[in-house]
Amino acid sequence: MKIAEAILNYLKAAEVEYLFGIPAGIIGPIYDSLIEAGITPIITKNEAGAAFMAARYSSTSGKLSVCAGAGAVGVSNMMNGIADASRAKAPMLIIAGYINRWQMGKGAIQELDGEQMVKPVTKYSKTVLNESDVIAELDKAVRIALTPPYGPVYLSIPIDVQRAEFTGIIPNPPVQGELQGLESNAENLYQAAVLINSTTKGLIMVGRGGRGFSAEIMQLSQKLQWPIITTPAGKGVIPTDYPLNLGNYGFSSTDTALEYVNSDDASCVLILGTSLGEASTLNFNEVLVKNRKVIHIDRDVKELGKVYKTDLSIHDDLMNALPFLINNTKTSSSKFTRRLPLNEPYEKNHTGLSLRLFLEKLKSIMPSDMRYVCDIGEFTNFVLKFLEIPTGGDFEINLDYGAMGSAIAGASGLYAADPTRPVAVFAGDGCFFMNGMEIFTAKEYGIPVIFIIINNAMLSYVERGQQYLYKRSIPDYKQERISIASMLEVAGIRSISINQLEEVESIPSFLQNLTGPGVIEVNTDGSEPAPILDRLKALVK
Repeated sequence: MKIAEAILNYLKAAEVEYLFGIPAGIIGPIYDSLIEAGITPIITKNEAGAAFMAARYSSTSGKLSVCAGAGAVGVSNMMNGIADASRAKAPMLIIAGYINRWQMGKGAIQELDGEQMVKPVTKYSKTVLNESDVIAELDKAVRIALTPPYGPVYLSIPIDVQRAEFTGIIPNPPVQGELQGLESNAENLYQAAVLINSTTKGLIMVGRGGRGFSAEIMQLSQKLQWPIITTPAGKGVIPTDYPLNLGNYGFSSTDTALEYVNSDDASCVLILGTSLGEASTLNFNEVLVKNRKVIHIDRDVKELGKVYKTDLSIHDDLMNALPFLINNTKTSSSKFTRRLPLNEPYEKNHTGLSLRLFLEKLKSIMPSDMRYVCDIGEFTNFVLKFLEIPTGGDFEINLDYGAMGSAIAGASGLYAADPTRPVAVFAGDGCFFMNGMEIFTAKEYGIPVIFIIINNAMLSYVERGQQYLYKRSIPDYKQERISIASMLEVAGIRSISINQLEEVESIPSFLQNLTGPGVIEVNTDGSEPAPILDRLKALVK
Protein backbone atom coordinates (compact mmCIF):
# COMPACT_ATOMS: atom_id res chain seq x y z
CA MET A 1 0.00 0.00 0.00
CA LYS A 2 1.31 3.43 -0.94
CA ILE A 3 1.20 6.31 1.53
CA ALA A 4 -1.36 8.05 -0.72
CA GLU A 5 -3.64 5.02 -0.32
CA ALA A 6 -3.11 4.97 3.45
CA ILE A 7 -4.10 8.64 3.66
CA LEU A 8 -7.38 7.97 1.86
CA ASN A 9 -8.08 4.81 3.87
CA TYR A 10 -7.74 6.86 7.04
CA LEU A 11 -10.06 9.56 5.68
CA LYS A 12 -12.61 6.96 4.59
CA ALA A 13 -12.58 5.57 8.13
CA ALA A 14 -13.13 9.15 9.35
CA GLU A 15 -16.39 9.13 7.32
CA VAL A 16 -15.12 11.59 4.74
CA GLU A 17 -17.57 11.47 1.83
CA TYR A 18 -16.09 13.86 -0.70
CA LEU A 19 -12.76 15.25 -1.80
CA PHE A 20 -13.08 18.72 -3.33
CA GLY A 21 -10.26 19.94 -5.53
CA ILE A 22 -8.37 20.03 -8.79
CA PRO A 23 -5.79 17.36 -9.65
CA ALA A 24 -2.22 18.26 -10.61
CA GLY A 25 1.09 16.50 -11.09
CA ILE A 26 2.40 16.90 -7.55
CA ILE A 27 -0.88 15.69 -5.99
CA GLY A 28 -1.30 12.94 -8.59
CA PRO A 29 -0.81 9.90 -6.30
CA ILE A 30 -3.66 11.06 -4.07
CA TYR A 31 -6.05 11.43 -7.00
CA ASP A 32 -4.95 8.12 -8.53
CA SER A 33 -5.69 6.37 -5.24
CA LEU A 34 -9.22 7.82 -5.16
CA ILE A 35 -10.23 5.20 -7.72
CA GLU A 36 -10.29 2.48 -5.03
CA ALA A 37 -10.88 4.65 -1.95
CA GLY A 38 -14.65 4.97 -1.93
CA ILE A 39 -14.44 8.75 -1.53
CA THR A 40 -16.23 10.78 -4.21
CA PRO A 41 -14.10 13.42 -5.96
CA ILE A 42 -15.75 16.72 -6.86
CA ILE A 43 -13.51 18.37 -9.43
CA THR A 44 -14.11 22.11 -9.43
CA LYS A 45 -13.30 24.83 -11.93
CA ASN A 46 -10.87 26.62 -9.62
CA GLU A 47 -9.15 25.63 -6.38
CA ALA A 48 -10.91 28.59 -4.76
CA GLY A 49 -14.22 26.91 -5.51
CA ALA A 50 -12.98 23.67 -3.95
CA ALA A 51 -12.02 25.45 -0.73
CA PHE A 52 -15.31 27.37 -0.56
CA MET A 53 -17.27 24.15 -1.13
CA ALA A 54 -15.35 22.38 1.61
CA ALA A 55 -15.87 25.33 3.97
CA ARG A 56 -19.64 25.41 3.36
CA TYR A 57 -19.84 21.61 3.71
CA SER A 58 -18.29 21.82 7.16
CA SER A 59 -19.59 25.13 8.51
CA THR A 60 -23.20 23.95 8.65
CA SER A 61 -22.75 20.21 9.22
CA GLY A 62 -19.80 20.20 11.62
CA LYS A 63 -18.40 17.28 9.61
CA LEU A 64 -14.81 17.09 8.40
CA SER A 65 -14.33 18.21 4.81
CA VAL A 66 -11.27 17.69 2.62
CA CYS A 67 -9.92 19.65 -0.31
CA ALA A 68 -6.81 18.66 -2.21
CA GLY A 69 -4.69 20.34 -4.85
CA ALA A 70 -1.24 21.34 -5.90
CA GLY A 71 0.99 23.19 -3.52
CA ALA A 72 2.04 26.69 -4.55
CA VAL A 73 -0.44 27.69 -7.29
CA GLY A 74 -3.27 25.50 -6.00
CA VAL A 75 -2.88 26.61 -2.41
CA SER A 76 -2.61 30.24 -3.50
CA ASN A 77 -5.97 29.89 -5.24
CA MET A 78 -7.43 28.26 -2.13
CA MET A 79 -6.40 31.04 0.24
CA ASN A 80 -9.74 32.88 0.30
CA GLY A 81 -11.61 29.64 0.94
CA ILE A 82 -9.21 28.66 3.73
CA ALA A 83 -9.58 32.08 5.34
CA ASP A 84 -13.36 31.77 4.96
CA ALA A 85 -13.24 28.43 6.81
CA SER A 86 -11.09 29.96 9.52
CA ARG A 87 -13.55 32.77 10.24
CA ALA A 88 -16.49 30.35 10.03
CA LYS A 89 -14.68 27.87 12.32
CA ALA A 90 -15.21 25.06 9.84
CA PRO A 91 -13.32 21.75 10.32
CA MET A 92 -11.56 21.47 6.96
CA LEU A 93 -8.46 19.51 5.96
CA ILE A 94 -6.34 20.84 3.10
CA ILE A 95 -3.96 18.31 1.52
CA ALA A 96 -1.41 19.93 -0.78
CA GLY A 97 0.99 18.12 -3.01
CA TYR A 98 4.59 19.33 -3.07
CA ILE A 99 7.67 18.85 -5.21
CA ASN A 100 10.07 15.91 -4.72
CA ARG A 101 12.29 16.30 -1.69
CA TRP A 102 15.44 16.15 -3.79
CA GLN A 103 14.21 19.15 -5.85
CA MET A 104 13.73 21.48 -2.89
CA GLY A 105 15.71 24.68 -2.97
CA LYS A 106 16.63 24.31 -6.65
CA GLY A 107 13.83 26.33 -8.21
CA ALA A 108 11.54 23.48 -9.23
CA ILE A 109 8.21 24.21 -10.93
CA GLN A 110 5.54 25.03 -8.31
CA GLU A 111 8.04 25.28 -5.46
CA LEU A 112 6.57 27.56 -2.77
CA ASP A 113 6.32 27.18 0.99
CA GLY A 114 2.58 26.75 1.44
CA GLU A 115 2.98 25.87 5.12
CA GLN A 116 4.06 29.40 5.98
CA MET A 117 1.54 30.93 3.61
CA VAL A 118 -1.49 29.34 5.31
CA LYS A 119 -0.22 29.48 8.90
CA PRO A 120 -2.14 32.68 9.83
CA VAL A 121 -5.49 31.19 8.75
CA THR A 122 -5.15 27.58 9.95
CA LYS A 123 -5.14 25.90 13.33
CA TYR A 124 -2.24 23.71 12.23
CA SER A 125 0.02 23.59 9.16
CA LYS A 126 2.83 21.18 8.43
CA THR A 127 5.04 20.02 5.59
CA VAL A 128 5.66 16.31 6.15
CA LEU A 129 9.07 15.22 4.85
CA ASN A 130 9.45 11.79 6.47
CA GLU A 131 7.38 8.84 5.26
CA SER A 132 7.03 7.47 8.79
CA ASP A 133 5.38 10.68 10.01
CA VAL A 134 2.61 11.10 7.43
CA ILE A 135 -0.25 9.14 9.01
CA ALA A 136 0.56 10.34 12.52
CA GLU A 137 0.55 13.93 11.26
CA LEU A 138 -2.71 13.30 9.41
CA ASP A 139 -4.36 11.94 12.55
CA LYS A 140 -3.03 14.88 14.56
CA ALA A 141 -4.30 17.42 12.03
CA VAL A 142 -7.78 15.87 11.84
CA ARG A 143 -8.09 15.83 15.62
CA ILE A 144 -7.07 19.48 15.80
CA ALA A 145 -9.63 20.41 13.12
CA LEU A 146 -12.41 18.60 15.00
CA THR A 147 -11.53 19.95 18.44
CA PRO A 148 -13.61 23.01 19.38
CA PRO A 149 -13.26 25.67 18.26
CA TYR A 150 -13.18 24.00 14.87
CA GLY A 151 -11.01 25.28 12.07
CA PRO A 152 -9.00 24.42 8.96
CA VAL A 153 -5.73 22.45 9.05
CA TYR A 154 -3.11 21.99 6.34
CA LEU A 155 -0.71 19.23 5.34
CA SER A 156 1.81 19.52 2.51
CA ILE A 157 3.19 16.18 1.30
CA PRO A 158 5.94 15.85 -1.34
CA ILE A 159 5.04 13.70 -4.32
CA ASP A 160 7.83 11.18 -3.63
CA VAL A 161 6.47 10.73 -0.09
CA GLN A 162 2.96 10.13 -1.46
CA ARG A 163 4.37 7.41 -3.75
CA ALA A 164 6.39 5.70 -1.02
CA GLU A 165 5.36 2.37 0.51
CA PHE A 166 3.38 2.61 3.73
CA THR A 167 4.54 0.58 6.70
CA GLY A 168 2.79 0.55 10.01
CA ILE A 169 -0.76 0.63 11.34
CA ILE A 170 -3.44 3.14 10.38
CA PRO A 171 -4.90 4.54 13.62
CA ASN A 172 -8.60 4.85 14.28
CA PRO A 173 -9.75 8.39 13.50
CA PRO A 174 -11.95 10.31 15.95
CA VAL A 175 -15.64 9.55 15.60
CA GLN A 176 -18.08 12.38 14.98
CA GLY A 177 -18.59 14.31 18.21
CA GLU A 178 -15.85 12.54 20.15
CA LEU A 179 -13.77 15.71 20.61
CA GLN A 180 -16.63 18.19 21.01
CA GLY A 181 -17.43 18.18 24.68
CA LEU A 182 -16.18 20.75 27.16
CA GLU A 183 -16.34 20.08 30.86
CA SER A 184 -19.32 22.04 32.10
CA ASN A 185 -18.55 25.18 34.09
CA ALA A 186 -21.29 24.64 36.69
CA GLU A 187 -20.27 27.44 39.05
CA ASN A 188 -20.33 30.10 36.35
CA LEU A 189 -23.59 28.74 34.94
CA TYR A 190 -25.11 28.91 38.42
CA GLN A 191 -24.05 32.56 38.68
CA ALA A 192 -25.63 33.18 35.28
CA ALA A 193 -28.90 31.63 36.45
CA VAL A 194 -28.87 33.83 39.57
CA LEU A 195 -28.27 36.94 37.47
CA ILE A 196 -31.04 36.01 35.03
CA ASN A 197 -33.46 35.29 37.87
CA SER A 198 -32.81 38.75 39.30
CA THR A 199 -33.69 40.39 36.00
CA THR A 200 -37.25 41.23 34.99
CA LYS A 201 -36.66 41.95 31.32
CA GLY A 202 -33.78 40.73 29.17
CA LEU A 203 -32.62 39.98 25.67
CA ILE A 204 -31.00 36.93 24.07
CA MET A 205 -28.51 37.37 21.23
CA VAL A 206 -27.83 34.28 19.10
CA GLY A 207 -24.89 33.80 16.74
CA ARG A 208 -23.58 31.06 14.48
CA GLY A 209 -22.68 28.97 17.54
CA GLY A 210 -26.39 28.53 18.23
CA ARG A 211 -26.72 26.22 15.22
CA GLY A 212 -28.08 22.88 16.36
CA PHE A 213 -29.61 24.33 19.53
CA SER A 214 -32.64 26.13 18.12
CA ALA A 215 -35.18 24.22 20.20
CA GLU A 216 -33.31 24.77 23.47
CA ILE A 217 -32.79 28.48 22.80
CA MET A 218 -36.47 28.97 22.04
CA GLN A 219 -37.40 26.98 25.15
CA LEU A 220 -35.26 29.24 27.32
CA SER A 221 -36.61 32.35 25.58
CA GLN A 222 -40.19 31.18 26.07
CA LYS A 223 -39.61 30.42 29.74
CA LEU A 224 -38.03 33.80 30.46
CA GLN A 225 -40.17 35.73 27.95
CA TRP A 226 -36.95 37.30 26.70
CA PRO A 227 -36.98 38.22 23.00
CA ILE A 228 -34.24 37.06 20.64
CA ILE A 229 -32.07 38.92 18.15
CA THR A 230 -29.82 37.03 15.75
CA THR A 231 -26.49 38.11 14.30
CA PRO A 232 -26.09 37.96 10.50
CA ALA A 233 -24.28 34.61 10.90
CA GLY A 234 -26.99 33.46 13.31
CA LYS A 235 -29.88 34.29 10.98
CA GLY A 236 -32.00 31.19 10.51
CA VAL A 237 -31.01 29.56 13.81
CA ILE A 238 -34.31 30.91 15.14
CA PRO A 239 -37.17 30.91 12.61
CA THR A 240 -38.73 34.25 11.76
CA ASP A 241 -42.16 32.92 12.74
CA TYR A 242 -41.06 32.27 16.34
CA PRO A 243 -43.13 34.90 18.23
CA LEU A 244 -40.19 36.24 20.28
CA ASN A 245 -37.74 36.57 17.38
CA LEU A 246 -37.06 40.24 16.61
CA GLY A 247 -34.91 39.38 13.59
CA ASN A 248 -31.44 40.28 12.42
CA TYR A 249 -29.32 42.67 14.48
CA GLY A 250 -26.08 44.34 13.43
CA PHE A 251 -25.56 45.54 9.91
CA SER A 252 -29.00 45.77 8.23
CA SER A 253 -30.96 45.21 11.44
CA THR A 254 -34.68 44.75 11.27
CA ASP A 255 -36.46 47.86 12.50
CA THR A 256 -37.95 45.95 15.45
CA ALA A 257 -34.56 44.56 16.59
CA LEU A 258 -32.90 47.97 16.38
CA GLU A 259 -35.74 49.68 18.20
CA TYR A 260 -35.66 47.18 21.06
CA VAL A 261 -31.87 47.27 21.51
CA ASN A 262 -31.95 51.07 21.52
CA SER A 263 -34.70 51.13 24.14
CA ASP A 264 -34.25 50.79 27.90
CA ASP A 265 -36.51 47.73 28.17
CA ALA A 266 -33.86 45.05 28.65
CA SER A 267 -31.56 45.24 31.65
CA CYS A 268 -29.60 42.08 30.79
CA VAL A 269 -28.31 40.59 27.54
CA LEU A 270 -27.48 36.90 27.23
CA ILE A 271 -25.07 36.40 24.32
CA LEU A 272 -24.86 32.87 22.90
CA GLY A 273 -22.28 31.58 20.43
CA THR A 274 -21.05 34.68 18.66
CA SER A 275 -17.68 36.38 18.30
CA LEU A 276 -19.43 39.79 18.36
CA GLY A 277 -17.73 40.91 15.18
CA GLU A 278 -18.20 44.24 13.42
CA ALA A 279 -21.22 43.07 11.42
CA SER A 280 -22.98 41.74 14.54
CA THR A 281 -22.49 44.81 16.70
CA LEU A 282 -22.91 47.80 14.37
CA ASN A 283 -19.16 48.37 14.34
CA PHE A 284 -18.70 47.41 18.02
CA ASN A 285 -21.35 49.90 19.13
CA GLU A 286 -21.75 49.96 22.92
CA VAL A 287 -25.53 50.46 22.67
CA LEU A 288 -26.01 46.68 22.80
CA VAL A 289 -24.56 46.43 26.32
CA LYS A 290 -24.97 49.95 27.70
CA ASN A 291 -26.58 49.94 31.19
CA ARG A 292 -27.12 46.19 30.90
CA LYS A 293 -25.73 43.16 32.66
CA VAL A 294 -23.85 41.08 30.11
CA ILE A 295 -23.51 37.29 30.06
CA HIS A 296 -21.47 35.83 27.19
CA ILE A 297 -21.28 32.06 26.63
CA ASP A 298 -19.01 30.61 23.94
CA ARG A 299 -16.95 27.47 23.47
CA ASP A 300 -14.07 29.52 22.05
CA VAL A 301 -12.37 31.18 25.00
CA LYS A 302 -10.69 33.71 22.70
CA GLU A 303 -14.07 35.30 21.94
CA LEU A 304 -14.89 36.08 25.57
CA GLY A 305 -14.25 39.64 26.72
CA LYS A 306 -12.73 40.55 23.36
CA VAL A 307 -15.28 43.20 22.39
CA TYR A 308 -17.36 44.11 25.41
CA LYS A 309 -16.77 44.08 29.14
CA THR A 310 -18.95 41.34 30.58
CA ASP A 311 -20.37 40.56 33.98
CA LEU A 312 -20.00 36.84 33.26
CA SER A 313 -17.81 35.30 30.58
CA ILE A 314 -18.50 31.57 30.43
CA HIS A 315 -16.30 29.19 28.49
CA ASP A 316 -18.72 26.35 27.88
CA ASP A 317 -20.58 24.46 25.22
CA LEU A 318 -24.21 25.36 24.62
CA MET A 319 -25.04 21.67 24.89
CA ASN A 320 -24.16 22.05 28.59
CA ALA A 321 -25.20 25.64 29.20
CA LEU A 322 -28.70 25.68 27.74
CA PRO A 323 -30.14 22.68 29.65
CA PHE A 324 -28.64 24.09 32.88
CA LEU A 325 -30.20 27.51 32.34
CA ILE A 326 -33.55 26.01 31.34
CA ASN A 327 -33.61 23.95 34.53
CA ASN A 328 -32.36 26.65 36.87
CA THR A 329 -34.19 29.80 35.83
CA LYS A 330 -37.65 30.99 36.83
CA THR A 331 -40.65 30.99 34.55
CA SER A 332 -41.73 34.54 33.82
CA SER A 333 -45.26 35.58 34.74
CA SER A 334 -45.25 38.34 32.13
CA LYS A 335 -45.72 37.96 28.39
CA PHE A 336 -43.58 39.66 25.76
CA THR A 337 -45.26 40.86 22.58
CA ARG A 338 -43.08 41.74 19.61
CA ARG A 339 -43.85 44.57 17.27
CA LEU A 340 -45.05 43.44 13.86
CA PRO A 341 -44.21 43.78 11.07
CA LEU A 342 -40.49 43.56 11.78
CA ASN A 343 -39.80 46.37 9.30
CA GLU A 344 -41.56 49.58 8.39
CA PRO A 345 -43.94 49.29 5.42
CA TYR A 346 -42.48 49.44 1.91
CA GLU A 347 -42.46 52.79 0.15
CA LYS A 348 -41.74 53.01 -3.55
CA ASN A 349 -38.78 55.39 -3.85
CA HIS A 350 -37.04 53.90 -6.89
CA THR A 351 -37.58 52.64 -10.41
CA GLY A 352 -37.45 49.06 -11.58
CA LEU A 353 -38.06 45.84 -9.67
CA SER A 354 -37.95 46.06 -5.84
CA LEU A 355 -35.47 43.60 -4.37
CA ARG A 356 -37.14 44.01 -0.98
CA LEU A 357 -40.55 42.96 -2.32
CA PHE A 358 -38.98 40.09 -4.26
CA LEU A 359 -37.39 38.75 -1.06
CA GLU A 360 -40.56 39.18 0.98
CA LYS A 361 -42.50 37.26 -1.68
CA LEU A 362 -40.18 34.25 -1.56
CA LYS A 363 -41.68 32.98 1.70
CA SER A 364 -44.91 32.14 -0.12
CA ILE A 365 -43.36 30.38 -3.13
CA MET A 366 -40.21 28.60 -1.92
CA PRO A 367 -40.21 25.34 0.07
CA SER A 368 -40.35 25.92 3.83
CA ASP A 369 -37.27 23.74 4.38
CA MET A 370 -35.13 25.78 1.98
CA ARG A 371 -31.55 26.39 3.08
CA TYR A 372 -30.42 29.77 1.84
CA VAL A 373 -26.73 30.62 1.48
CA CYS A 374 -25.88 34.26 0.91
CA ASP A 375 -22.95 35.74 -0.96
CA ILE A 376 -21.49 39.22 -0.46
CA GLY A 377 -22.62 42.43 -2.11
CA GLU A 378 -25.11 45.25 -1.72
CA PHE A 379 -27.95 42.73 -2.07
CA THR A 380 -26.70 41.05 1.13
CA ASN A 381 -28.12 43.93 3.17
CA PHE A 382 -31.57 43.44 1.67
CA VAL A 383 -31.39 39.70 2.40
CA LEU A 384 -30.35 40.18 6.03
CA LYS A 385 -33.10 42.70 6.70
CA PHE A 386 -36.04 41.42 4.68
CA LEU A 387 -35.71 37.67 3.99
CA GLU A 388 -37.84 35.55 6.31
CA ILE A 389 -36.66 32.07 7.31
CA PRO A 390 -39.65 29.90 8.30
CA THR A 391 -39.64 26.96 10.68
CA GLY A 392 -37.71 24.18 8.97
CA GLY A 393 -35.59 26.55 6.90
CA ASP A 394 -31.99 27.64 7.39
CA PHE A 395 -29.56 30.37 6.39
CA GLU A 396 -25.78 30.53 5.98
CA ILE A 397 -23.43 33.47 5.45
CA ASN A 398 -19.85 34.30 6.33
CA LEU A 399 -19.99 38.07 6.62
CA ASP A 400 -17.05 38.14 9.03
CA TYR A 401 -14.62 37.34 6.23
CA GLY A 402 -16.86 38.70 3.50
CA ALA A 403 -15.41 37.15 0.33
CA MET A 404 -17.39 37.89 -2.82
CA GLY A 405 -18.09 34.69 -4.69
CA SER A 406 -17.91 32.53 -1.58
CA ALA A 407 -21.52 31.33 -1.65
CA ILE A 408 -21.93 30.95 -5.40
CA ALA A 409 -18.82 28.75 -5.30
CA GLY A 410 -19.55 27.01 -2.01
CA ALA A 411 -23.25 26.14 -2.34
CA SER A 412 -22.60 22.73 -3.87
CA GLY A 413 -20.66 21.81 -0.73
CA LEU A 414 -23.63 22.82 1.41
CA TYR A 415 -25.89 20.57 -0.65
CA ALA A 416 -23.40 17.69 -0.51
CA ALA A 417 -23.45 17.82 3.30
CA ASP A 418 -27.21 17.20 3.31
CA PRO A 419 -28.81 16.37 -0.05
CA THR A 420 -32.22 15.76 1.55
CA ARG A 421 -33.02 19.49 1.71
CA PRO A 422 -33.06 22.12 -1.06
CA VAL A 423 -30.43 24.85 -1.31
CA ALA A 424 -30.75 28.32 -2.83
CA VAL A 425 -27.98 30.90 -3.26
CA PHE A 426 -28.25 34.67 -3.27
CA ALA A 427 -25.46 36.21 -5.32
CA GLY A 428 -24.87 39.33 -7.36
CA ASP A 429 -23.62 39.71 -10.89
CA GLY A 430 -20.22 40.65 -9.43
CA CYS A 431 -20.14 37.36 -7.48
CA PHE A 432 -21.04 35.48 -10.64
CA PHE A 433 -18.19 37.03 -12.59
CA MET A 434 -15.77 36.06 -9.80
CA ASN A 435 -16.69 32.43 -9.11
CA GLY A 436 -19.78 31.67 -11.18
CA MET A 437 -18.04 28.95 -13.17
CA GLU A 438 -18.72 26.65 -10.22
CA ILE A 439 -22.33 26.57 -11.46
CA PHE A 440 -20.89 24.32 -14.18
CA THR A 441 -19.49 22.07 -11.45
CA ALA A 442 -23.03 21.74 -10.09
CA LYS A 443 -24.24 20.90 -13.61
CA GLU A 444 -21.65 18.19 -14.15
CA TYR A 445 -22.46 16.49 -10.83
CA GLY A 446 -26.24 16.92 -11.08
CA ILE A 447 -26.42 19.12 -7.98
CA PRO A 448 -29.85 20.85 -7.94
CA VAL A 449 -28.84 24.12 -6.29
CA ILE A 450 -30.94 27.19 -7.13
CA PHE A 451 -28.79 30.22 -7.95
CA ILE A 452 -30.67 33.51 -7.48
CA ILE A 453 -28.46 36.09 -9.17
CA ILE A 454 -29.33 39.74 -8.59
CA ASN A 455 -28.10 41.55 -11.68
CA ASN A 456 -27.92 45.34 -11.50
CA ALA A 457 -25.00 45.61 -13.94
CA MET A 458 -22.75 47.40 -11.51
CA LEU A 459 -20.61 47.06 -8.41
CA SER A 460 -23.37 48.85 -6.53
CA TYR A 461 -21.92 48.53 -3.03
CA VAL A 462 -18.75 50.23 -4.26
CA GLU A 463 -20.65 52.78 -6.34
CA ARG A 464 -22.90 53.82 -3.45
CA GLY A 465 -20.04 53.74 -0.96
CA GLN A 466 -17.85 56.01 -3.09
CA GLN A 467 -20.70 58.46 -3.54
CA TYR A 468 -21.42 58.48 0.20
CA LEU A 469 -17.81 58.76 1.35
CA TYR A 470 -16.21 60.88 -1.37
CA LYS A 471 -19.18 62.52 -3.16
CA ARG A 472 -18.00 61.15 -6.51
CA SER A 473 -17.46 57.87 -8.30
CA ILE A 474 -15.75 56.17 -11.26
CA PRO A 475 -17.83 55.28 -14.34
CA ASP A 476 -16.12 51.90 -14.54
CA TYR A 477 -18.09 50.63 -11.52
CA LYS A 478 -21.05 50.35 -13.88
CA GLN A 479 -20.93 47.70 -16.55
CA GLU A 480 -22.64 46.76 -19.77
CA ARG A 481 -25.63 44.63 -18.83
CA ILE A 482 -25.13 40.99 -19.76
CA SER A 483 -27.95 38.47 -19.57
CA ILE A 484 -26.54 35.83 -17.25
CA ALA A 485 -29.62 33.64 -17.80
CA SER A 486 -29.09 33.65 -21.56
CA MET A 487 -25.39 32.90 -21.11
CA LEU A 488 -26.10 29.86 -18.97
CA GLU A 489 -28.99 28.62 -21.12
CA VAL A 490 -26.52 28.22 -23.97
CA ALA A 491 -24.52 25.90 -21.68
CA GLY A 492 -27.60 23.77 -21.01
CA ILE A 493 -28.40 25.12 -17.55
CA ARG A 494 -32.05 25.78 -16.79
CA SER A 495 -32.42 29.54 -16.43
CA ILE A 496 -35.09 32.21 -16.14
CA SER A 497 -35.06 36.02 -16.00
CA ILE A 498 -37.28 37.98 -13.62
CA ASN A 499 -37.87 41.57 -14.69
CA GLN A 500 -41.16 42.33 -12.94
CA LEU A 501 -42.47 41.28 -9.55
CA GLU A 502 -45.45 39.49 -11.11
CA GLU A 503 -43.07 37.06 -12.80
CA VAL A 504 -42.07 35.64 -9.41
CA GLU A 505 -45.19 33.46 -9.58
CA SER A 506 -43.55 31.45 -12.37
CA ILE A 507 -40.70 30.28 -10.14
CA PRO A 508 -42.39 27.18 -8.59
CA SER A 509 -43.15 25.66 -12.01
CA PHE A 510 -39.66 26.59 -13.21
CA LEU A 511 -38.12 24.63 -10.33
CA GLN A 512 -40.17 21.46 -10.78
CA ASN A 513 -38.18 18.27 -11.40
CA LEU A 514 -34.85 20.05 -11.15
CA THR A 515 -32.04 17.54 -11.80
CA GLY A 516 -29.19 20.05 -11.88
CA PRO A 517 -28.66 23.71 -11.09
CA GLY A 518 -31.36 26.26 -11.83
CA VAL A 519 -30.56 29.94 -12.34
CA ILE A 520 -33.03 32.71 -11.50
CA GLU A 521 -31.67 36.02 -12.76
CA VAL A 522 -33.36 38.95 -11.01
CA ASN A 523 -32.81 42.10 -13.04
CA THR A 524 -32.88 45.39 -11.14
CA ASP A 525 -31.72 48.85 -12.12
CA GLY A 526 -29.93 49.42 -8.80
CA SER A 527 -31.96 52.49 -7.87
CA GLU A 528 -33.64 51.06 -4.77
CA PRO A 529 -31.94 52.52 -1.66
CA ALA A 530 -30.15 49.73 0.19
CA PRO A 531 -29.91 49.49 4.00
CA ILE A 532 -26.12 49.90 3.93
CA LEU A 533 -25.47 53.03 5.99
CA ASP A 534 -24.23 51.02 8.99
CA ARG A 535 -21.34 49.65 6.93
CA LEU A 536 -20.56 52.94 5.21
CA LYS A 537 -20.48 54.85 8.50
CA ALA A 538 -18.07 52.25 9.89
CA LEU A 539 -15.59 53.09 7.12
CA VAL A 540 -15.17 56.68 8.36
CA LYS A 541 -14.69 55.88 12.07
